[in-house]
Amino acid sequence: MEYRVISGDSHIDMTWMPGDLWTQNAPRNLKDLVPRVVETDEGPKWRAENKELGMFGGLGFLFNRPERGRSAHLDAMFDAGFYEGGPHPTTPALRLQDMAIDGVDAEVLYGVLGVGLLFESKELTQYVYQIYNDWVAGFCDSEPGRWAALACIPNHDPQLAAQELRRCAKLGLKGADFAVSNAVKPIYHRDWDVLWSAAAECQMPISFHTLGLKPREPQASELQDYEGQYEVVKNSMFQLGGVESLSSILASGACERYPGFQFVLGECGISWIPFVLVRLDLAHKDRLGDMALHLENRPSDLWRRHGFSTFQIEETVPDIIGLVGEDNVLWGSDYPHPDGIWPWSKSVLRDQLGRLDDNVFKKLTRDNAGKLYRFLT
Repeated sequence: MEYRVISGDSHIDMTWMPGDLWTQNAPRNLKDLVPRVVETDEGPKWRAENKELGMFGGLGFLFNRPERGRSAHLDAMFDAGFYEGGPHPTTPALRLQDMAIDGVDAEVLYGVLGVGLLFESKELTQYVYQIYNDWVAGFCDSEPGRWAALACIPNHDPQLAAQELRRCAKLGLKGADFAVSNAVKPIYHRDWDVLWSAAAECQMPISFHTLGLKPREPQASELQDYEGQYEVVKNSMFQLGGVESLSSILASGACERYPGFQFVLGECGISWIPFVLVRLDLAHKDRLGDMALHLENRPSDLWRRHGFSTFQIEETVPDIIGLVGEDNVLWGSDYPHPDGIWPWSKSVLRDQLGRLDDNVFKKLTRDNAGKLYRFLT
C-alpha cells in the first residue's frame, strides 16, 4: 500500500467498544464488575464495578455526552456525520470513511488505557486490558496495513506488564501504552527494567500517553460560573503531563541499558521539550555523588536516539523542530477526540506545516511513524 499520511496518535476509547465484549468471557469473580452497557432513561450507558462510567458513544475516555454548541470542533464532527450510522471508531468500514475524509491512510491506535484510572481493582484492570488487546488485534487484521495498535499494559506489577507486552507482540500489536501517573512505582525505578528489556527485545516502542495534569478546581457551588476557565486551564496543561514521563525515562538509564529500547510521548506536543532537555542536561552535568544520574551520555543525546513525541496542532513546530529533532516527531490527528483535529487534518497540515522543507514534512507526517511502527519496510 502507498502511504501519504500516517497519524501517529489516534484512538479507540471504551465508550465506543462493543457493550458486551467484557461480559462474554468474564471469570466468575469478575462477572459482576466488568464493563458493560446498560439501557437507561437517558440512553445506553457504561457501568463497571457497580458504578456508572458514562455514555455509550461519548467524548473520549471520560464518557461525556456529546452536545452541539460546546465547541466549534465538536460541531464540525456532528456536521461531518461522525455521530451518524453507528460507532465509527470501532466499525472498520466507518473508520476508513472518516480517515478518507481526513486524508489519512493509516493510524497508530491508542486504546482503553485511561479506564485504569477509574477502576479500584487491579485484577479487573488487567482483565479489561487483556480482552481489549485481543479484540484490537482482530480489528487490525480486518484491514491489514491500515492500523498499528498499541497494547494496553498494566502498571501495578512489572512482571505482569512484561508478560502482557510479550503476549501482545505475538498477537501482532506494534507497541504498548503505559500509564505513568498511577504506576505502582516511578518509571525510573529499576524494577521496571524487566518491561524495558522486553520492549527492546520485542521491538515494541513504549508509549507514555499524557493523561494531563490536574489543576485546582473551583468549588462545586461555583463550578457552573467558572467551568469555561477551568476547562481552558486543564486543556492548556494537558500536554505538559509528558514532562514527568520524559524526565523519568531518561533519568532511569533504560536507554543505555537497553540500546533497542524506544519510547513515545503520546499527544504531548513538542514545543516544551527543548527546555526540559536543557534542564536534564544541566542536572546530568552538575549533580555528583549520590545525586548523580550516572549516565554515560547526555539526556538530550539519549532523546535523539531513543525518543519520540506526537502532536496534532502546534503552530510553533516549524520554528522549533530543529531543537527537538526532525527524526523524533510524529504528527497525529487525535481522532476521534474533542481535542483532535478531525475532519480538519488536511487544512491544519497545510497551514501549520506548509513552510517546512518537503523532506521534513514527510518525516513528520509519514516516515517517522511508518518506520517506528513498521508500516514502511
